[in-house]
Amino acid sequence: MILAPILLIGIGIGFTKYVDDQNSDHKAIIAVVADKNIQEALKNQKTSTYQINTKINTHNNKLKIDLADGVVDGILYIKNDFSEINYKYNASSNSSDPTNELKKNITLLKSQYMASKAGLNEKQWQNIIKDVNVQKENVNYDGNTIKLNNSESAQYFSEFAVIIAFFFLTSYISITGAEIGNEKGNHLIEGLTAAIPADKHYAGKMLGIFYLIGFQIIIYSVLGGLGYLILQKMHKKVLDLNKYLSGISAQYILIVILLTVVSLVLYVFLAAIFASFVSRVEDISQATSSVASLMLIPYFLSFLTQSNPNLAISKILSYFPYMSQGLMPVRIARGAATYSDGYISLLISIIFVMIMYLFSAKVYKNNVFSYSSENLIKAMIKRITA
Repeated sequence: MILAPILLIGIGIGFTKYVDDQNSDHKAIIAVVADKNIQEALKNQKTSTYQINTKINTHNNKLKIDLADGVVDGILYIKNDFSEINYKYNASSNSSDPTNELKKNITLLKSQYMASKAGLNEKQWQNIIKDVNVQKENVNYDGNTIKLNNSESAQYFSEFAVIIAFFFLTSYISITGAEIGNEKGNHLIEGLTAAIPADKHYAGKMLGIFYLIGFQIIIYSVLGGLGYLILQKMHKKVLDLNKYLSGISAQYILIVILLTVVSLVLYVFLAAIFASFVSRVEDISQATSSVASLMLIPYFLSFLTQSNPNLAISKILSYFPYMSQGLMPVRIARGAATYSDGYISLLISIIFVMIMYLFSAKVYKNNVFSYSSENLIKAMIKRITA
């Protein structure tokens, strides 16, 4: 459990680097059938997915044979006035797809051509296509106070936190379901409750799971601190930390971590409620998968919130327990919510933790000797409505 998230992060970083290396090592070799000036202009552009080969003779039928034999990966046909552009490529080639970059670079050349036709010189044309500098600043009004959240890095951090939280929740829901479901499904609970009351047995089991959560957090804190110190000494040779951590405040990190931990506790209690209705070991997977299905709602809503953090559903659910861990960090990162909103959401979740503990303990105690041959969901509905 401790190594799995670390391996997941390592695999993700390694896979990203591998894909980047593969793209740079497998540039598409393209022959251009066009005016010499257009060929040279395309060759002089900086590219990441393709390379222009001007040494290949483009004035004979051998070019199509070269395409079929893999000498070139594609043939680009461009009319001198850019009125017609065709690109033929070898679909069996293992090179990168250069279509999007080609489109962008040819569009740039076409705009230069149209500018020259209109009588504009090089400097005038450069001023027209030059990107404007937009100073982006998130401003959030909290009463009479303006709180600034100028942090694109915080948004990336929130996305990363949502994925990691989903991974943790899946693990601990499985643990909770297995701990409670196995004892009841194998009829071990009768012997245990003969020695200790059901409510105290439940409290001890939950305490053990929370000790495990706390231990895992401490391990990651220590490893994270050591990793930070090591990478800082390596400067930018391996990873530029300042690039990813700039703009992320300690207060934001604290809110994200606390919301994640509290939501983890809430889902553990929910998994315990579902597992309390288990009669057979075979039903454990159904109990845990039902809770895991509910987890997908905030997971997918978090990605929707990234594009529009002020949607009514995002605003409401960012304060709702079981949903806030996926939505509130994203809304804070986008400047749609303040740190005060984050603490309010956290407080609501903590209050709900207390309520859920009392409720889950009662459900466990009432169903500890309840065995039903019915479907798990039907058994739950029957017991709740009884």
